[in-house]
Amino acid sequence: MSNLEKITNRDIPAYILAAGRGSRLHPFSRLISKPLLPIINKPIILHSIEQLLVAGIDQISVVIKPEEQQIQELLCTEYPERDFNFIIQNNPLGTGHAVLQIENHLEYDDFLVIAGDSLFQGEYIERLSKIHRDKNNTITLALEEMEFDLMRQSSTVDFHDGRVWDIREKPQTRVDILSNLNSAALYIFKQGIFDLIKETEKSIRKEYELASSIKKVISLNKRVGGSVASSVYHISTARDLWEINLKFLSELVSNDSNGNLIGSEVDVPTPEKIHNTIIGDYCSIAAGVTVHNSVILPNSMVKHDIENALVLSDHTESF
Repeated sequence: MSNLEKITNRDIPAYILAAGRGSRLHPFSRLISKPLLPIINKPIILHSIEQLLVAGIDQISVVIKPEEQQIQELLCTEYPERDFNFIIQNNPLGTGHAVLQIENHLEYDDFLVIAGDSLFQGEYIERLSKIHRDKNNTITLALEEMEFDLMRQSSTVDFHDGRVWDIREKPQTRVDILSNLNSAALYIFKQGIFDLIKETEKSIRKEYELASSIKKVISLNKRVGGSVASSVYHISTARDLWEINLKFLSELVSNDSNGNLIGSEVDVPTPEKIHNTIIGDYCSIAAGVTVHNSVILPNSMVKHDIENALVLSDHTESF
């Protein structure tokens, strides 16, 4: 058996990038760190960790901002038997800069990076890792089909024959589109990526764009592979958070007779008026208030009828 064949997912550590400010999710991400915003009453980051463990990856580190304590406290409470490594990212300057923070904490040649606001299925992560090992890729990208309007905030790739031949960040016109495939926020790298990120100039947004460094790898004729995911969930905006919560709610078997998911220590005097709604812990719904098709985040109070809404504390956004 070759050394390559001996490598398993346990030899590929995972790094969750959780230092972003979540500005597109304000004001919801001001009170709750973005990776802690809940999907069906469970923080996003816990969903990610569960799926990494399903994929057989049990060495997990988290890149966080300097003042972040909530994430550390949550993970140490939820997984007291695990020794998470928390890496501080000062002055965040884009995804490439976040990846650079990993360099001094890495003991293996290959490592996986996942954004703290994206969810992938464990089976897919396992498959992507296998492709990376079997093809001996320098980089392996998670790919997804994406509409142009969304791709303008992401990237587009030229992918065929199992390889990524080109990548373009944030295409602003349809002429710039390489395909309907986007590079999603899950990557597997070899250590050589660090030097290339350091050589990459900042973008017009004054950030180290990861796509630019990946493009350098491609230009060196190094193998960049990929695999298209059947389902990826990105939480970039308040609408994303609302939609994904309700999608997950629709797939639950254990919701109540009105299609709701109710957290702990919740005061609902007239439960018959609540339908197809997620209510987080320590929430209060005023008597007689009708709530439909909504997501109420923890520690919130609802005093008026709402429909198709996301609520946190005293802020409500309707869709």
